[in-house]
Amino acid sequence: MFALFDKTELKRYGSFLGLVLGAAVITTVIYWAIFGFSKWSRQVQTASDLMTAAAVFPVLQQPYTTAIQQQPAGQFVCPQHGAVGLPNWSAADVPNCPICGQVMAFRRATSNMTLAA
Repeated sequence: MFALFDKTELKRYGSFLGLVLGAAVITTVIYWAIFGFSKWSRQVQTASDLMTAAAVFPVLQQPYTTAIQQQPAGQFVCPQHGAVGLPNWSAADVPNCPICGQVMAFRRATSNMTLAA
């Protein structure tokens, strides 16, 4: 049976991977030292919220979601803060901004539209 990579190639790939991971760790540690761990964790959470803001929302939410079930791809947007992540749903099935509590609008994605980052 033949080897997919010889030892020199594996050593090169291992070195490259080690350098990339080392650079990421060193950069993160320097960022923590300058700005603090709490700011870093808030920014990571914000980035996570923005990535899931365009996710398809649960279809079980009624009656608000029935109006937008025809084209569920889009993003919830706060009138004051913009795209901040997934909304907090009230008891009346109204999407509220997780920051200020205002009612969020749902912007549908069209074929020529890019969602806010």
